[in-house]
This record gives sequence, C-alpha cells and structure tokens, in this order.
Amino acid sequence: MPISRLLYTSSARLEPGPQTIDKQLCRLAGEAALLNEEAGITGVLVYVEEQFIQVLEGESAVVEEVFERICCDFRHAQIKLIDLIPVRQRMFARWHMARLCEGADPESMLDDDLKNIRYLLGVNARAAVERMYETLISYEDIDS
Repeated sequence: MPISRLLYTSSARLEPGPQTIDKQLCRLAGEAALLNEEAGITGVLVYVEEQFIQVLEGESAVVEEVFERICCDFRHAQIKLIDLIPVRQRMFARWHMARLCEGADPESMLDDDLKNIRYLLGVNARAAVERMYETLISYEDIDS
C-alpha cells in the first residue's frame, strides 16, 4: 500500500472568546488524533504566528480525503499545499497528531524553533519537515 506525506500551511481562524488559543489547539489536535487513528493517518500540527503548518502521512487516498476535509474546515483560511510525496516509511509514525505550538513566552526556545521551521518552509519544505520531527523529539524528551 503506497504511503504519502502531505505538507500544507494555512492561516489559523481560531474562535475569539473565553477559550485560550492553547485550549482550542489542544481540542483541535485531540479531535484530529481520534479521526486520524481511525483513518490510519499520522502527523504533526505546528502553530506559529497565527499559522498552521501540518504534515499528514498515510495511505495516499486517505491522506487526500483528510486534506479535502481540512480544506472545508472554517478554522483554516488561505490553505496552501506545499508538498505531496510518496514515502517508504512514516516519519511521524508514533503520533496520530502531535502538536507543537508557540507559547506565551516570547523568549522560549520552542518559539524560536517554530519560527525557524516557518522560515525554512519557504526555502526547503522537506528540510522543514525534518526539522519539525527533530523539534518534536527534542521537546518530547524534555517533557518526559
């Protein structure tokens, strides 16, 4: 079964109101993880400077279906498909939807890493995906 990796960006349209951005992102990633687990999809969601950067991996037709669903989700605007490639193995196989989000501390090293990923995305998309993986692993180790 062929596996694809899809990378896209979008402007985040999160709800104003009593829920913090972090709570909304946590809910969004949690809902995505449940749906992705059922569909056999893995990946990561990055939130930086009011932008989503997301990687989806899985069976090609399913990845395309999930991306179509995202394109109809009003929490995303100005969606741009950056890369869609066949891959031999998943990079984010451990996560149905990991989450990397900038925080309230502008001096945070994670925030710097996420801004670097956003910059790298415009220069070399595949290197940006590798950096997402490295960042996810390094911050997961800190949290454990």
